[in-house]
Amino acid sequence: MAQQQHKSFCRNCSALCAMDLTVEDGRIVAVSGDGSVSPYGGYMCAKGRAAADFHNGDEPRLLQSLKRADDGGHVPIAAARALDEIAARLADLIATHGPRAVAFYHGTGAYRSTLGGLLERALAARIGTPNFFSTMTIDQSAKWVTMGRMGVMASGKPSTRDIDLAVIVGNNPLVSHQTYPFAAGDSGAPGKSLAAAKARGARIVVVDPRRTETARHADLLIQPLPGHDAALFAAVAHILLRDATYNRAFCARFVAQLDELRAAVAPFTPAFAAERAGIPVEQIETLARWLGEAQRPFVGSGTGPSMSAHSNLNDHMIEAVNALVGGYRRAGDRVRNPGTLRPRKFHETVVPPTRSWERGPKCRSADIGPLFGELPTALLPREILTPGPDRIRALIVFGGNPLPALGDPAQAVPAFEDLELLVCLDARMNETAQHAHYVIATTQPFERHDLSIAGDGLYPEAFAQYARPALPRPGDTIDDWFFFWGVAARMGIGLTLKYWSYGSDYAALPGGLDLGTDQPPDAETMIRHLCENSRAPFETLRNHPEGVRPQFEAEFVQPAADNGARLQLCPPDIAAELQALLRETPDTRYQYQLSCRRILEAMNSAYRDAPRTLRRHPVNWAWMNADNMADEGIADGATIEIASEHGRILGIARADPGLRRGVVSMTHLYGSLAPATDPHAQRGSHTGQLTSLQRDLEPINFMPRFSGVPVNLRLHKLAGSPPLSFWVQRRTSPS
Repeated sequence: MAQQQHKSFCRNCSALCAMDLTVEDGRIVAVSGDGSVSPYGGYMCAKGRAAADFHNGDEPRLLQSLKRADDGGHVPIAAARALDEIAARLADLIATHGPRAVAFYHGTGAYRSTLGGLLERALAARIGTPNFFSTMTIDQSAKWVTMGRMGVMASGKPSTRDIDLAVIVGNNPLVSHQTYPFAAGDSGAPGKSLAAAKARGARIVVVDPRRTETARHADLLIQPLPGHDAALFAAVAHILLRDATYNRAFCARFVAQLDELRAAVAPFTPAFAAERAGIPVEQIETLARWLGEAQRPFVGSGTGPSMSAHSNLNDHMIEAVNALVGGYRRAGDRVRNPGTLRPRKFHETVVPPTRSWERGPKCRSADIGPLFGELPTALLPREILTPGPDRIRALIVFGGNPLPALGDPAQAVPAFEDLELLVCLDARMNETAQHAHYVIATTQPFERHDLSIAGDGLYPEAFAQYARPALPRPGDTIDDWFFFWGVAARMGIGLTLKYWSYGSDYAALPGGLDLGTDQPPDAETMIRHLCENSRAPFETLRNHPEGVRPQFEAEFVQPAADNGARLQLCPPDIAAELQALLRETPDTRYQYQLSCRRILEAMNSAYRDAPRTLRRHPVNWAWMNADNMADEGIADGATIEIASEHGRILGIARADPGLRRGVVSMTHLYGSLAPATDPHAQRGSHTGQLTSLQRDLEPINFMPRFSGVPVNLRLHKLAGSPPLSFWVQRRTSPS
């Protein structure tokens, strides 16, 4: 068969990088970034290549749906038969126990499936269950808490192309490709965007316990101990208010509680924060001075502060500093990307705090309501196990692997085993799927229709792309959207496709495309509907598979009348949390803190088993400061025991010259859910074993502590452990 050329885009992260695919005999034989139209140019990272390799069978892939047998194993089942049985079981559970008996979990993979994600929301809305959980509330929901307590500046954050100072806290975009709107940078080609900002004269500050790949661009690198971001940025706020170098004009118009903040941060002197975080006081003063001097600053964060102790307070204080220096677009500022598929107008005004969690529908196991329409994922095991009416009995997991993501498998696994119906939609037999009653083998990105809705407002310039299938659907796989439609149709429920965005109530959105129950809808027709209000009509997108940059007159942030809303810098609960932080004393029982880190080759739990990942990361190394290793008598490649208050794991020690003292750094979502016995045999160590789902949870979002975990370590004698030279050879040799 002759080779065929296809345009598509990557579905691994929010960058959605444009791609050129060469297909022959149902296989991708070449893949590269497509820079013909994309605002990122011809950029593509290792995860994009891994996605293509996965389609070619480099990792075990499910081509047939599975059903759990009586012996606990799984046997093949036709997809249509599985949908029949799942629909009947859901209908029975809802009839007997009500709609709250059903819950949904939206994983990382689901975020990049436009039609699947929307029909998942449609089915949840039609069932009438509030039980919607996702990776966001087990990852960076502190940002939602901050928006709910502080409010939001409707004008948005400035483009990296316009700033003169970027402060990047606990984020490593050169590896994670996560940037705007939470942190400065372009998600695609992030290094290029930061280098370009520096070439224009912008300063870059990186705050991270290790000298990350992103820190190569830093004019100032601050390496605090994990979990002290709130104290550090309280001290920065202290200096800005002390020296009156905050943006007084912006604060006079758009913020409230300036005096309350001044009083709350008064004890957080630079000397106090420096001692707490273990950093030079001069670095805090320099950071505050640069913020005071900047005309277009952007202070933002990533996963690090959101997974550490005081995560909600960390994020609030980071955003409070951003507000003090006016780190938002102002009236008259250029809006470089006002959206393509759903254009927006931006106004210089405040969207007031909502505190949505103070209202219902609330969890059964805690007095907490939804954040942006979702319930805290860490409470999912309790919502399953707590006896009484409305207990969760059925869970549909879409594109995710929540069991390792939750941590504390001693609590999480029994809960999932207690479910009467667990359905996983995935292409891999991951740790969660191993406990499922049904595993639905789904198509993968290059086999389905998709639209770049997930990146519409995140591209640095207006851009949109429609991707048709480049490969046939293999085996008995089905599109994930077809699962939700098929189950609904069998239950006699008609779904409506709507253009949904975070913060919206799907059921309350007007209009939409009714999909009926008799015949499966056409994917292209659904994509066409989603383009109804697009600057680039559907026909234009279809005729330009490389993507479209719509032409329009320059747009600017518009001024707005004063509606009385203000950013709430220091509401009473923030003041109380700062006081509690001030009274804390170090836990001297533990000598180290374990922090999480990402790797370029994997996306959460995806691609861990890809050949290139195995070569570089056969285990999730326990990275340490070399001086700490010498002090402890730990050699490179030694097996060490890492123990927290809640559990223990075994790690393979490696020296990291960029890691500060007192920190052990490991990649999240590796290893077995079973107790640690041999990291070599178990493909690393599950750091979630060190986490509790009962203690150390944050208020409001119940976020567990995955980073900055207090630990002790010691050498461990593991029989038969290969020397480090074996792993290095395996890492560098061909597969």
